[in-house]
Amino acid sequence: MSRLNVLVVVLSVSLVSGCASTRTAVAPDSPTWAPRQTQVDERYVSYVNALAKQRGTRVYWVNPPVKTVTGPIAAR
Repeated sequence: MSRLNVLVVVLSVSLVSGCASTRTAVAPDSPTWAPRQTQVDERYVSYVNALAKQRGTRVYWVNPPVKTVTGPIAAR
């Protein structure tokens, strides 16, 4: 075998063994699912409204900012 063939074989074996050692195909140990809800970000809304009031303007919220919150999982 020539040196190039040996190098190709060694590189391909090391590449295949490196891909086989990753844990991407394994399921997680504990479930990471948590129920998520969106609600209006009242803190930001009140901040912007107060700032607008100081400047003598008024804000009309067409699409108020929302934040995602996670809730507890109900006990069974």
